[in-house]
Amino acid sequence: MCKIFKIMIMVSVFFSCVSASSQARAQNYHGGYTKSSKAEKKDKAARPVAKVFSSQISSVQQGEKLDIIYNNLFVSLWFYAGTNFVHQKKLSDKVRPAKFQFTRYKKEFSGDLDKAMKNLNSGYKDMIADIENAEKLYIETREGVRDTDHEKLDALWKEKIAVFRSKADTYFKLQHKFLNTYRGLVSFILKQSGKYSYKSAEKRVVFYSFGGYKFYGQSIDSLRMSSFKQRKLLRENAPAGVSPDFN
Repeated sequence: MCKIFKIMIMVSVFFSCVSASSQARAQNYHGGYTKSSKAEKKDKAARPVAKVFSSQISSVQQGEKLDIIYNNLFVSLWFYAGTNFVHQKKLSDKVRPAKFQFTRYKKEFSGDLDKAMKNLNSGYKDMIADIENAEKLYIETREGVRDTDHEKLDALWKEKIAVFRSKADTYFKLQHKFLNTYRGLVSFILKQSGKYSYKSAEKRVVFYSFGGYKFYGQSIDSLRMSSFKQRKLLRENAPAGVSPDFN
């Protein structure tokens, strides 16, 4: 993913010389190139890269490069989130009420759960690598900045990177919470050994003990809340080049 991140930055820097809207299209998150006038209008209306650094220093061109580097960190986070949500959907489907028409087995859950956990770990490591790469690009870009801007720029970069790290950590912790909650729910379901039934007319699962039904309901609510908070965080920090309507 680090290589992809580097490519994204090089493409972004190139297209930023043309226009902010062209840079957003260069990310290819809205699909392939089209000549339709409707798509062109959409490009012009697309959100530009936020002027986090270029608006604060006199070396505007270098500042714009840093704007793109910082923006692309959030783009990377959205990429990792995309694969996480694919895994969430697969896992959530396995605990929906209709699935309880049949006896549940460990192998039914273990494969997808292990894949989701591996995806979380690899995604987190790749995100750390992306941040380290951004730090290197910052040092390279800083060389072209006027000496009088260095002190202010260094402080601003440190602040913004800290902000991003915090948001990324929050996102990945929520994914970890989702998977741990799911693991606990699966363990509970398997221990029930069929002490539940599916009410087809009501399309819901009923556990024979009140405590069991309560635990199942609370676990499902917790899974939904973790996913909701993740999506909320992403939408509130949507970078240029992606649609804030994250499904």
